[in-house]
Amino acid sequence: MLPIFRELILESGMKENDNLIFAGCSGPCYSMATFFGFGLRDLNVNLYFAVDSDIHQLWRLDEVENLGIVAARIERPVKAKVIVLMSALCAMPMKPTLELINDALVSDGVIIGETVEPGLFEKQGWDRKISFNFLFEFSMVNPTSFEVN
Repeated sequence: MLPIFRELILESGMKENDNLIFAGCSGPCYSMATFFGFGLRDLNVNLYFAVDSDIHQLWRLDEVENLGIVAARIERPVKAKVIVLMSALCAMPMKPTLELINDALVSDGVIIGETVEPGLFEKQGWDRKISFNFLFEFSMVNPTSFEVN
């Protein structure tokens, strides 16, 4: 999954020192942002996480040796080449996300929708209000657990 996401980011035109904002809810979306960010750590891009698409709750994501990607500190608003909209945003009002896109995306910026439920952005009508450049859809089909004796 990480190689596919990484290739998508490269295809988006991101270059060294560009900004990428993951926007999503605390908890699951933040965890996925740090997971995906780990696959980008050698690209020398600036990673951020906007809690609930709030540009004033913008956390800088940094690599911590022997740990991974973590939210290091709250940052001032930045302009981003790429904004990744995480799927849990669909459970919230769209207005903050539209404001984030308007305020933080550079004029030639790229919007990526990330979802574990294929077709979610279309089902929720987000594709009618947001001009997605890419969708990154994946599913964890039939997860299972079992006891090992």
